Amino acid sequence: YPNALRILADVASSFPRALRPQQLTGLAMARSGDWQAAQIALGRLYAAGEIDPETLGIYGRTWMDRYDKTKDRLHLLRARDLYRQAFEAAPKDYYTGINAASKSLLLGERDTAKQLAARVEKLVGTAAIPNDYWRTATIAEVQLLQGNYQQAAALYQSAVGEAPLERGSHASTWAAASRLLDCLEASADQKTLIRNVFAPT
Repeated sequence: YPNALRILADVASSFPRALRPQQLTGLAMARSGDWQAAQIALGRLYAAGEIDPETLGIYGRTWMDRYDKTKDRLHLLRARDLYRQAFEAAPKDYYTGINAASKSLLLGERDTAKQLAARVEKLVGTAAIPNDYWRTATIAEVQLLQGNYQQAAALYQSAVGEAPLERGSHASTWAAASRLLDCLEASADQKTLIRNVFAPT
């Protein structure tokens, strides 16, 4: 990430009006763990009127990172609202849609979460996508949000089977699923069903 940030700084200097280098700078900062700097960078874009799904998605991620550090519900609410704003502005963007749904569930808004998940389902379908870990994991999360535990487990298994060496992705997916399972008040058996998919991670 430090190397990426140096390159992006050069690109941004050469193309100061280009949006993509600024988005990637914020993303690199967030992924390196510096959510504060990322939030400032993305916040500037948002204040300047950039409300495309990519900008709002990364900006929402910084607020989620902040929530993870502080456990302040207002930060979670801000993350959800940004994802929701992006999804409403670009209703075919399933990434912001699934995040709006999952964050709604974390806020205790089960009906809203299910409604958003149903909208995302229309975009991504219900079947695993070969050679696409994250899309398949998203399809699994849609099923989980709707309380379809068996389907979710099978889809998570398909995602893991397609990318058996991507342990970091597995861990990230399980962390998100685990949090949702708690909010869904899933039974011990239902939690075990999902956890067993990620047991090797």
